[in-house]
Amino acid sequence: MIIDINLETGGDGAVCCRHCGAQVGASPQQPMSQALVRTSAAANAGPGIKEDPALFTDRTMALRQSFCPGCLTALATEIVPADEPNYRKWALA
Repeated sequence: MIIDINLETGGDGAVCCRHCGAQVGASPQQPMSQALVRTSAAANAGPGIKEDPALFTDRTMALRQSFCPGCLTALATEIVPADEPNYRKWALA
């Protein structure tokens, strides 16, 4: 089943990269469990992030980017509170 432009589920239920076939997640319940994750300051998201997040929240914000472990295709980018886990609500089933 095709999930999006980058991901699909295989016959065994694993979530795989559509570009290189590498397994990104073990199951639809954990679709990104094997993705590579890079965390950095929210300001690294680019020129659209002009203000310091501290002006709006007491929590430290972070830029989280996830990549395929095989070909490094970018799979997800999110700006979230740094103390929250990855993929807070991600599940396919």
